[in-house]
Order: sequence, then structure tokens, then C-alpha cells
Amino acid sequence: MKKTITSRKLAALLLSALAFVPLCKGATYTNTVDKVLDMYADQYGGQATPFCRFTQIGTNLWFTTKAGSTNGFGTVAVFDPATSNAWTAVTFDNFTGKSPQNAALMIANGKAWCTTALGGGGNQGTLLSMDTNITYPDSVAWTTAYFFPTNSDPKTNNNGLKPKCTPIQIGNKLWFTCSAGGAYNSAWGCIAAYDLTTGMETNMFSLDQTNSGRQPMASSLIQVGDAYYYLAYAGGTNVIPGVTPTGAGVIGKLSFDVLGQPSLTTVCHLPGYYVSFPPCDAVPDGTNVIYFNTVGTSTNPGAIAKFDLVSKQLTTLFTFPTNAVSVTNYGKQPYGTPVIYDNELYFTTLAGGTGGKGVLEKLSLADNTVTKLADFEGTIGKALGGSPQYGGGTVFTNLTTGRVSIYFPINAGGINTALPAGCGTIVRVNLAPQPIYTTISKPDTNNITLTWTGGYQPFDVLANSDLVGISPTNWPVATNGITSPTGTGPWSVTLPVSGDTTYYYIRGQAQ
Repeated sequence: MKKTITSRKLAALLLSALAFVPLCKGATYTNTVDKVLDMYADQYGGQATPFCRFTQIGTNLWFTTKAGSTNGFGTVAVFDPATSNAWTAVTFDNFTGKSPQNAALMIANGKAWCTTALGGGGNQGTLLSMDTNITYPDSVAWTTAYFFPTNSDPKTNNNGLKPKCTPIQIGNKLWFTCSAGGAYNSAWGCIAAYDLTTGMETNMFSLDQTNSGRQPMASSLIQVGDAYYYLAYAGGTNVIPGVTPTGAGVIGKLSFDVLGQPSLTTVCHLPGYYVSFPPCDAVPDGTNVIYFNTVGTSTNPGAIAKFDLVSKQLTTLFTFPTNAVSVTNYGKQPYGTPVIYDNELYFTTLAGGTGGKGVLEKLSLADNTVTKLADFEGTIGKALGGSPQYGGGTVFTNLTTGRVSIYFPINAGGINTALPAGCGTIVRVNLAPQPIYTTISKPDTNNITLTWTGGYQPFDVLANSDLVGISPTNWPVATNGITSPTGTGPWSVTLPVSGDTTYYYIRGQAQ
């Protein structure tokens, strides 16, 4: 005999067991990859060769490009995911700066800030700030806050040079790495800080090659807990015979004592060969672990590594193979910053794949397996792009649809070939919806209200009086087409209560 549900707890348990989208965490999901923009460069401007990750400001994604603009010196550009339009916010003119590399934007004092690797008074790079309150196709007001000095002689000037990074705000200062300059040698670099109040830049720590590494080529300071970490592209104590630059790289740590005084320590000397020469930022997972990619050597073409900040243990999760079949399947030389989402690392490689121009893929942190999602094919046809380098992905949630994607700026390839390697593209990886979590309430004696989060709209609510003999996906529809203008929920529906036991199943879209 069927019984009427009288226990709210029982009903909630039944709903929790049933209310999941068919494709969710733990289920098989095939990521799709789309090209959403081909970049261009001509005598009228354009944006080309982005060596960076996106920064979300409002509903737009901001980024820097090494080329493009009317001067050919690069831009600060804005991409609107809703329309797939991109436009130039700042046109570099050499004196402003030029050729930003791994220079995403960060927000401090109500403005966006970025670095350039070249340009300025001495062609050694600049630090800029700019307004962000613009709409398509406006440009912004900008200020060159600091010109890196022309004289890099360590006897007379120990300032840093050629920053290839994204600044980070710590207190009232912007901290960043410099790929050159410093007190030891003009090629080794330093950790520097810019005071937002005084406008002064100070070399805080010169890198010494052996202990603190050298040449942070595309690495920023990344906050994990109460400390900050960077990757030095080379240096350290583990030297690979016959391979330059000297040393396989280090993981460095910037920390502050109770009085706010900074100190710099090295927490890991990379072992070399596959795990050598990190060309990117580290990615934190919680407060104990960071992940990063390495380029490796010609005979050991890179790895994906994990470093435990508590135990100081370095683990190699995946090494990129050298035989032709495996290089086609997995690529080689991961030359950018990975992005972590739902216990998976998404990243690109510089080379390998079917066209030799790299691949876009993901690594499952549950079992360290790598899955290729797409090949980069250069400039032919509808190619996604080619040979991505010094970039990385950014997770973006469309507030209208609720869809979650990862956007990658690709520095070469695409259909526009004004530049020899192509002007670059923007590609999107579509991600699985999050699981649906449901609660139940009873607003009155005749109705129940189901409320849930997760999943992708529109939703159908299915209802049935029996759990046996029929798949929930084939149950009768109680109500369908449930949407919300925001697309991110929570969603809810109120349904009449029948006299019999009723089971509910909430079904969303797979992607």
C-alpha cells in the first residue's frame, strides 16, 4: 500500500538521492572546444599575439597583446564573451611600453595594472595603470606609473628590468618579478615592489642563480595561505650537463614576519630533465599544494608537477613522451599556466598533436590520466590557433546562461596571417555542469516547493509514484522549461501535493 509522505526529512532524503543532472561530477563528460575569435593586425590596429591569461573585470575578459595596434607595439584589449567582440582599450606606443609577456591585469586602488617587458624611456619595460569603466568600443585613460631604468650595471643600479609577470598587491605595494636586472647580474632578475603611495620602485631581493634561481621568465608571485610563491625558470643547484641556462629552476617563497618584514627562501630546487624550466605561474589547490608545468629539455620534453608546501615533496604527475605516436596523442612542452577546475588541470602544449602545433588537453588529478581535447593546427582552415606559449586559461561563468567555460588566448595561428605565425585566436572549453543539490519545503498543506542549485537551465521536473521498473529520465513531466534570467540559480518550483507517495527527479542540460 502506498503511503503519503508526511516526513519532510524523508522527502528531502529521497530528493537528494535523485536530483542530479545526468552528466555531473563523477560521470563521463566530453568537453567541447570552440574557437570564438580570430585576432588580427593591420594598419588600422587590431589585437594580436596575446602572451597572457584573461582577467575578468565585470562581465568582460581583459588581456594584453604583444603585437597589434596602429603602432605594432601591442595593446591592452577587452573581450566580451557574450558577443565575441574584442576591442583595444590601450594602444602601446613604445614610450608607454610595449611587448607585454605573461602580463595579465590585476586590480588595485580602483584601477587595473599591468607590466610590459619592453618599451619606456630605456626600453626595459614599464608598469601601467588604467581605468576600467568602459564599454565597447571605447578606449581608457592610462598612466605609465614607472619606467624601468636604462642602466643595468650592478655596480651602479640594482633595479629590476624586463618584468614578464602580473603584479600582486600586498599591503600598499605591488610586488612582481623581473626577468633581468638585480644586484648580481643583469640576466638573473629580482623580486621588486612598487609603493602605491610614493610611486617608488624598490628591488627587494636580487636573485643569485644558485640559491634563489634566475630568470623568472613568465612567473608571477602567487598567494597561497599567508605566503607567496614564484617559479624561477632556471638556476638552482641541479645543473643538467650540456643544457643552458644553468640550473633547472626553483620554487621560491616570499613571506612576512609579525612586523611585516619580508624574507625570501627557496623551498625546492627542481630536479632537472623532464621537471626543468617552468615557463609559467604555479596554480594553488587549497593551501597545501601547487601545480605547475615545465618545458623540460629536447630529449625530456616537459612534465606536470605537484609540490606539497607542507611536506616539501615534489611529485611528477605526468611526463611528456618522445615517441611519435605518443607526441601526437599528448603533445609535448606545456608552455603555459594550467587552470584547475573540478579536480582536473586544463592546459596547452607548445608542440605535438596531429599538426605539430600543440594540443589543448586536461589531466585528471584523480588518476593522473591525460585526455586530448583538441589539436592546434596553425593557420589552415578553421584552425583553433597554433603553438600556444606563455598563456593559460581563465574560468568564466556566463551570468545569463549559467554555463561555465575556460577561455584561452592563443598567441599564434588562426585565419589572419598578417604576422608570420598568425595573429592568434581565443578558444573556449565548455565544462560540465555542477551537480544539482536540492532542498524541499512545504509552504502550506496543499503544496511543496523544490529549490535547487547546480546544473544548466532549462530544467524539467519529473515525477513518479514508483521507483521500480522505469528509469527516472522517462518519468512523466510535472513541469518543464524552468529558467531564470540570471542563469546561475537558485531555481525553485512549487507543486501540488497528491495523496500518494511521489518521487521527483530534476533534469538539466548536459552542456
